Amino acid sequence: MYPCLSIEGAQFGGYDDSSSGSSSPVSSRSGPSESDGSSSSNADEFCPDPYPSKSDSPSSSSVRGRGGVDPTSLLTASSACVLDDIDRHRQRMLALLPAFSSPAGAPARAEPLFRWLSGFGVGWVLDMDASVSGGAAERLPRREVGRRVRAWAQALGTMERVFRLRHRELTVKQVQALGELAAASAGAMLRLARAVAALESSPSKLLAALDVYVPVSEAFPVLGRMFSWGPSHPVSAAAEGALAALVDAARSCGRDLRAFVRSHYPWRMPQGGEVHPCVGFWMGYFRCLLRNRISLCFILGGDGDGEDAPPPLAPGSEGGCGLLTELISCLEAVLEEKSAALAFPGLRQVFMLNNTFAIVRRAVRSDLKLFLPPGWVRAREERMEGYIKGYMDASWAPVVARLNDASGGPKLPAVLRRRTTNRLSAFYSALENACSAQRCWKVPNPVLRGILRKTVSANVVPAYRRYQEDHPEVDVAIGRSAEELEQRLSDLFEG
Repeated sequence: MYPCLSIEGAQFGGYDDSSSGSSSPVSSRSGPSESDGSSSSNADEFCPDPYPSKSDSPSSSSVRGRGGVDPTSLLTASSACVLDDIDRHRQRMLALLPAFSSPAGAPARAEPLFRWLSGFGVGWVLDMDASVSGGAAERLPRREVGRRVRAWAQALGTMERVFRLRHRELTVKQVQALGELAAASAGAMLRLARAVAALESSPSKLLAALDVYVPVSEAFPVLGRMFSWGPSHPVSAAAEGALAALVDAARSCGRDLRAFVRSHYPWRMPQGGEVHPCVGFWMGYFRCLLRNRISLCFILGGDGDGEDAPPPLAPGSEGGCGLLTELISCLEAVLEEKSAALAFPGLRQVFMLNNTFAIVRRAVRSDLKLFLPPGWVRAREERMEGYIKGYMDASWAPVVARLNDASGGPKLPAVLRRRTTNRLSAFYSALENACSAQRCWKVPNPVLRGILRKTVSANVVPAYRRYQEDHPEVDVAIGRSAEELEQRLSDLFEG
């Protein structure tokens, strides 16, 4: 009676739709599209831009740097060309080295250091006072975290490359000055790492901590070997402290992730049963966690109950659900709970059908599929089949029931003929109510929408035809034929 759904097969299909209703620049392979209903501007706001951000920069009072320079003005598309211009950075370096021949801590180094860092677009790190508790977090606007981390990581990589490729060409005195410049630069760059670790726990903080952890753990050991910084050197010690703070911050956020899924996103329920914007938000976030999957496994994997605890991304951990599958299950559970607010018969099931389809579609079209346990997709196909059955039972079984128990043969007494006519009127009334409401419901995926329409028609139209065949004495009004009824049902779920 009800269809057997196959997410990956042609019967359910819809994965290669080229039309996209999202403003996200994610490619059609992994991004939201109209076929799963995630066309909200909020969809995938974490991926590829993992931090909610507007194009407008914060107020000048919050980010204005030294000498009236707006640090965000350097974070433009042209910055990439500047950062890749190693020769230009070398010339700047040579011009600034004399200032670093003076004793450490001399005031004469402050301005050259700012000019050096500003050439990489990160002069603003000097304004992050991480020595004051909470000061770093207050001076790092939440909506700027992503842009700053990306600019910082690019600058650190380029800076390390300049130091590595050019220091062999210098004189002994210049090499000594370069070591001072590198130490001052590295110390300044660590301010952002401490600032990120000091941020209030949030989903974006976890991504930022992972994004900062990798460059620090990779670049600073190289700099240490290059300039012979031992473990007791101030920069090496500061780097170790920053890495430890980032690990603690990431583990704290990791413990809070399930609570974030339940409370971080506004839970205003869509009244047409369409995909909730939180699905695009969280599925994009889960994909972004995989950007740094190695550090994620290292950091969060070390927070388990023992040495034998499986890595957090492993499909077999936590009783068959790794970290990502557990978080997806948490999202599904919250959607199920919130769907209870949709009181119209059948709407809750349509809502869950749309959202489950969107979750599975996003999972199987991204790297998330590599971390799903066996049978994960099929379990949700069966769940969607159950939603369709529940929708039919709640929404259309009562309509068809209006036609039941009306059969009495061709020779009915007048009173029974009137009762039969009244039963048909009740059917028409229930049908009209259902059609009027469900024309406004939304099933954005065309294949899924077609399955629902065919299922409704396959259950309602044959029952109506049987009724007409069993009761030829009842006149069918104009516009009430079985064919016309089937046409009406084809208009459902247009939204």
